[in-house]
Amino acid sequence: MSCCQSDERRWSRSRDLLSPKNQLSVMPIRRCRSASRLPPRSPLLTLEQKILIRKSWQKLSQATLGQLIYTKMVNLNDDMKHLFSKDVKSIDRHKRYFVDLLHCAVDNLDDTEEALKPFLELIGKGHAEFKIRSKDWDTFGEAVVTAIKDRNGGNSKMQKDTTKAWIILMSFISDRLGLATKNGASSPMITPRIQMLAVMSCN
Repeated sequence: MSCCQSDERRWSRSRDLLSPKNQLSVMPIRRCRSASRLPPRSPLLTLEQKILIRKSWQKLSQATLGQLIYTKMVNLNDDMKHLFSKDVKSIDRHKRYFVDLLHCAVDNLDDTEEALKPFLELIGKGHAEFKIRSKDWDTFGEAVVTAIKDRNGGNSKMQKDTTKAWIILMSFISDRLGLATKNGASSPMITPRIQMLAVMSCN
């Protein structure tokens, strides 16, 4: 199905991975560079994790998920309120965009990095003009994970494994969006709204 078509879908950078422990606290990661050849990259998610994400997604009420994510975001970080327009229609559109982005990601779990790369880059660069900070993207990622965790409920091993899978996925998404936003600040899009409308369709 087609998703990701909007001139206002813009998201943010996460330099940290969200930890599945300590109530989804943020765990700093260390990155280093090496001149040696890198080994082949491992898949982002295991087959089991993909299955858990798909099953949990099917259980969700997508009609109300966007509202829950928005509520979680502003509750986790008061500054998030200032990033959204006071226009109710604009906020409602962003709630739909949250769900569209997640739907796009779930539909492309088998090729997450390549399939979502152009989409995430366009969204991230489109948000550069709003001066989005790293912690704002952290908030978005954590809001998604906690919203889905709350909706699925339970404290079983399967639920914990499902939460961990979503943390991995959202850490990837937040990181890529944030990097695109940072790059967009130094080389802004000339026609961001037009390019957002031309964003790829996720199959």
